[in-house]
Amino acid sequence: MKRNRIILIVILVILCAAYIVLRLKRPEEQQKAVFELNLKQINTIEVFDMADTLKMAKIKGVWRLTDPVNWNVDTLRIASLFKDVLSAKYPKTPMGEGKESLKRFKITDAEALHLVVGDEKNTVHVLFSNMGNPYDYFRYAGSDKVYQIKSKVMTAYSADLQQWRSPIIVMYAEDELESIEVTHKKNTYTLTRKKYDWYFKDAKNDFKIPLANLAIMKVVNILANMDTYVFVDGGDKETLDKFKTPDCVVTVQLTDKTSHELSFAYMDDKQYLMMVDKDPLVLFMVSTDTVLRFMRHADVFRTDGY
Repeated sequence: MKRNRIILIVILVILCAAYIVLRLKRPEEQQKAVFELNLKQINTIEVFDMADTLKMAKIKGVWRLTDPVNWNVDTLRIASLFKDVLSAKYPKTPMGEGKESLKRFKITDAEALHLVVGDEKNTVHVLFSNMGNPYDYFRYAGSDKVYQIKSKVMTAYSADLQQWRSPIIVMYAEDELESIEVTHKKNTYTLTRKKYDWYFKDAKNDFKIPLANLAIMKVVNILANMDTYVFVDGGDKETLDKFKTPDCVVTVQLTDKTSHELSFAYMDDKQYLMMVDKDPLVLFMVSTDTVLRFMRHADVFRTDGY
């Protein structure tokens, strides 16, 4: 009886050992990078579909849109693209293959979102489709093999310009400001900075602004961070005509001897259109409060305190 028990225990140990060995040696599906590029050296990205095209380039360490506008890229969106898509891996087993698979997965050239990414040596062109599932499908340009990526790409990273453009329009630190000239319908005045002090001057007044003056604080703060998520195509003649006689023009002179002009045209009680450096291609919608910070009279700059 004892011998039979020993035999059963030995058989059980052998079976357990065999199970463990087989699990360790079982083939696991290999994974591969979707974009086999040097992530640190990626310097061009193109996103397009049949309706829109966006081109981006890394210039002096900063990602900028180069087409259809020249503008900084939203830093959060580009970081998310690198994390969710450009560094993603996928199982090498295709989900489908052939022309019928391209139709079934809606990943033909005309239906897909195209992402063309390049580093210093190579370029990779990948097409993505969304079937309403948790994950998207993709294929490489020129191939009819369809794979799956564990990310949402087509809807999350579309070629919509609004999603990629940085919302920041103006960002000047106070120590970058040398002077601010403001012209509006009731006055023209200049604010000049000398170290930590600001001075006000117009046709009738010339004085030092108190340190705790709220009006100058509001002007400096809005120039340090003026942003918007509403961009307007400047190609409309009726819209551009508003800037023939703008309601307010702000010329900012910086310590590096460059200057920038901000022009504001009234839209309604809540918002104004803004043009930067007389560039009519893209206009920006800003709040009325933003513009009213500049359209002030001399007395509000005399007040000491809040």
